[in-house]
Amino acid sequence: MISLIVCSRDAHALAAVSKSAAATIGVPYEVIGIDNSKGTYGICEAYNRGAAQAQYELLCFMHEDIRFHTVGWGQKVADILQDKTVGVLGITGGLYQVAAPAAWWGCGLKLCRENVLNVFPDGHTEMDLHNPEGRALTDVAVIDGLWMCSRKEVWQQYPFDSRTFTEFHFYDVDYCTEIYQHGLRVCVTFEVLIEHHSRGSVNTSWLHNALKYEQKRSGQLPFGPIALAAAETRQIEIAPLQEFINRLLSAGFPSRLIGKYVYRCLRLDPANRDSLWLLRQWLRMLFRQPKQVVHSSAA
Repeated sequence: MISLIVCSRDAHALAAVSKSAAATIGVPYEVIGIDNSKGTYGICEAYNRGAAQAQYELLCFMHEDIRFHTVGWGQKVADILQDKTVGVLGITGGLYQVAAPAAWWGCGLKLCRENVLNVFPDGHTEMDLHNPEGRALTDVAVIDGLWMCSRKEVWQQYPFDSRTFTEFHFYDVDYCTEIYQHGLRVCVTFEVLIEHHSRGSVNTSWLHNALKYEQKRSGQLPFGPIALAAAETRQIEIAPLQEFINRLLSAGFPSRLIGKYVYRCLRLDPANRDSLWLLRQWLRMLFRQPKQVVHSSAA
């Protein structure tokens, strides 16, 4: 019934998540682990390879650092994906994908819909549960790739873009965007509880892939299943844009690129104090002179 597809970096981690699935899924399944211990593939290519091998019509793309709490979750997935309007299913996502280069959480906590138990390296846990409507299933714009389920026919029509995304970031946001733009629903279920042992990382690779995503999807952003007033849209857009500029500055990206995003920030709200601070940082970067090396000699 369900093919579980894992881009695996660690055989022990793959065995552990496979054991967790076996104890809880409750329906016929298979595990397809794509060995990526040597970093041979980007995650898009690994997932496409795994999906091509799948014998079942339901596909579950998942990380190997998750564990399942809900017994019988396989049937719940099957029941939801029987609805042909649903293109992809997850457990955490955002109602609105902003125009700024941002991940699924860029819309802010108010517009996130989540049902995930985060486990941290020191052993403590935090439950992220945001479901103000109290629904079992909620439509969103994009979901997090820690666990994503689709019908095989959906993946066949809209496979992961391994040409653009050759690393490990924005594969999930882009997959959801493609599905959403073709009229299928992107959904979060609150009937399946999963624990996740990693919060991910926002590094230089993430920034490069954010830029790739924005360039590819520029004519399609922003989007989502909710309607926002113009003032609310500006408010939602400015925070992730400012965060992105900060990250570009810290990572030493070219000043011309940073200037483009600073200009976008100022257009959204010319008097915003944080945007004016970023403008000053950018100007300092732009006009910074190379430090002179002073040579001294002993008398």
